[in-house]
Amino acid sequence: MAKLKIRLFMKKLLILFSVVVFLTSCGNKKNSSDFNVRIDGTVVGLDKATAKLVKYEGRKAKTLDSVDVKEGHFSIHTKVDKPDMVFLTVSGVPSDLPLIIEPGSNIKVDIDITHMRKSTVVSQGLNKKLYDYFDQLKLFSDKQQKLAKLYQAAQNKATEEEKTKIINRYYNIDDERHEYEYKVIEENKDNLVGAKIFEKVVYDQAEPNYNKLKKIYESFPKEIKDMPNIKQAIQIVNQKAKVSVGSKAPDFSAPTPDGKTLSLKDVLGKVTIIDFWASWCRPCRAENPYVAAIYKKYHPKGLNIISVSLDKPGEKDKWLKAIKDDHLAWNHVSNLKFWQDPIAREYGVRSIPATFILDKNGVIRAKNLRRDRLEAKVKELLEENN
Repeated sequence: MAKLKIRLFMKKLLILFSVVVFLTSCGNKKNSSDFNVRIDGTVVGLDKATAKLVKYEGRKAKTLDSVDVKEGHFSIHTKVDKPDMVFLTVSGVPSDLPLIIEPGSNIKVDIDITHMRKSTVVSQGLNKKLYDYFDQLKLFSDKQQKLAKLYQAAQNKATEEEKTKIINRYYNIDDERHEYEYKVIEENKDNLVGAKIFEKVVYDQAEPNYNKLKKIYESFPKEIKDMPNIKQAIQIVNQKAKVSVGSKAPDFSAPTPDGKTLSLKDVLGKVTIIDFWASWCRPCRAENPYVAAIYKKYHPKGLNIISVSLDKPGEKDKWLKAIKDDHLAWNHVSNLKFWQDPIAREYGVRSIPATFILDKNGVIRAKNLRRDRLEAKVKELLEENN
């Protein structure tokens, strides 16, 4: 009987010890020795929510910490050995918030429940540099929005010259923004801020200077160059640099509507537009009347156009009908290979309409200009010849 009591006592003691160990291990999750990153957040307007800190490894998301929002507050903790890009989410709030965390990070976030990207972030170190960059981008964006409203208001009462000036000011801001971004990358070429901005600029819809990006890449230390996203980005840079502004346009040849072969060098004028389009592309068809008007006005002065169609295999009749219906009275070629067109691939065309404006020497002087801006550039280059 005594032995049985001893066994029961030892069993209870073992269970009690296990519970204590379990509770201690759970409690240690927030001990300072187990983390070196802290993110404190405030959320006003959500009764129940969960805050998560997520890291992406390829396409897979790994949750670093997850906590419930209590009385409008939450604290997230994790540990890193080196700077890393992570994303903060709050259930019920659209999108996510990019953050660069590093050993010793102490970040405070005031969540905007209408959209995570509108939240206010207070931090130091690399994350402060990232958000200083975001703040500057917003200033550029605000300027462009004001000009867009000004252009809309001027549609019916301003002269074409006045509207062209507004458009040029709008797109000049893209150039100013890129120059600012190159500067920030150069200043941070040895850390994650420079790497992430480099990656962002490469995929920018407004054309950056790819030759300049190539030079910046060469100045990166090995650990930045070896990042998978940077390796992928530089492949795009190398491809786009071949057809970047200031580069000689690669020559090409393809079948014309009547089955002959026509090359770029055969059609070079004082100014030449290479126009990538397709009969199935609605935005292209919407632009065609404006391009036709520019051609009619400036072809006698030395403007030539060669259109490269990305029409589908077996749909030559649709291509020819679109040329006739849209009154496109210039040079046309097509391999009828849709997105597999070799010319489009060489020129790095991933969306249409896409245009390349060349000078008399076949050097690319501008890309993807529309309507008034396209006409202004054609006029400028023709006057340059004279």
